[in-house]
Amino acid sequence: MADLNELFENGGQLLTFSAAENCYGFYILDVADIIEIPELTKIPTAPDFVLGLMNHRGKAVPVMDLRLRLGLPEGEFDERSCIIVLEINTLQCGLRVDRVLDAELIRPEDITRSPVENGMVKGFVIRDGKERISILDPEILVRT
Repeated sequence: MADLNELFENGGQLLTFSAAENCYGFYILDVADIIEIPELTKIPTAPDFVLGLMNHRGKAVPVMDLRLRLGLPEGEFDERSCIIVLEINTLQCGLRVDRVLDAELIRPEDITRSPVENGMVKGFVIRDGKERISILDPEILVRT
């Protein structure tokens, strides 16, 4: 897992994506892959936001719905929905998002840290006085 402090201090690339009309980003070093939504195997006792398991390169990888994980309204899958596969330490986890937007180069002066220390949102990219991207902490996000 990449160190978000490095992003905040030096800048770097964010993979930006949307969920429920909101824009989010992961430090690009935490992203292992972006794939189409595969067939998923349901897990009977899993929380609602866990969609199931997928086979990703021979490994069983859990997949979460980002909308539900963040407490946003449930959405429909469409042709632009996809899975972002995150690499967290030695584990992988997939997140279903509405669509991937871009890989953006972010300068440190564009980032404001979140006032909440242990939340899923670690900071915000603010340009022209407007919040544009919520930077998510993948490690906290995938804890169940």
